[in-house]
Amino acid sequence: MTNRVKGPGLWEDVQVGDPVELSRNGRAAYAGLVDDRTADGDVVWVRTPVGGRRLFHISDGYELAITAS
Repeated sequence: MTNRVKGPGLWEDVQVGDPVELSRNGRAAYAGLVDDRTADGDVVWVRTPVGGRRLFHISDGYELAITAS
């Protein structure tokens, strides 16, 4: 089960430690745990289980899904 959050003002619900999946054009692109985020939620850093870390900005065009842990 996922809780889809997309668009301005909706990424702010994501918290550090949340398992997330980012997709674009209906295809999964990246998944991991939120490692950090800005106070407004417009920017999140996601860390994969193998240690990679990537920054995503709300304007990058990704759909963010908080996934069941």
